[in-house]
Amino acid sequence: MRPLTAAIGLVAVGLLGAVLSGCGDPAGLKVTGPAASPATGPVTAYVLEAPGRPELRRPDSFLVGGTVHLTGLRWRSWDGPNAEGSGQVSGTWCMPECGAHPYRAEVRLSRLVRQDRSAYYSRAVVIAEGLPPEQQNELRDLRLFVPKR
Repeated sequence: MRPLTAAIGLVAVGLLGAVLSGCGDPAGLKVTGPAASPATGPVTAYVLEAPGRPELRRPDSFLVGGTVHLTGLRWRSWDGPNAEGSGQVSGTWCMPECGAHPYRAEVRLSRLVRQDRSAYYSRAVVIAEGLPPEQQNELRDLRLFVPKR
């Protein structure tokens, strides 16, 4: 029985060596660049108005797409999958009606895009009280600026 056990052991060692050495490059594995950071854990969420503008956390006002101006914002939630708040909305898209008197609005930011330990909201929905339906539809899916990695 001993010769059979020894033969099985040699075969096992040979197979293990073949698996561990694989068919790789004789020079070994080459790794370049920084290690990827894990996408888990807490993140800090921001919103951006445009390229080159500062990151904003819980802003009291900001501009979306150059035409939708949100002011007097008070946030009920932030840093989660959605940020929710209320304030006022105005802009060039609703002139002349909202130029002097902005509409009261509910704001919801969503679709966090994670980048390292930060994240950026990439979409906004604004629901304005008393806004005509055709103008309200323009605020249903606003794209927010997200920087490239």
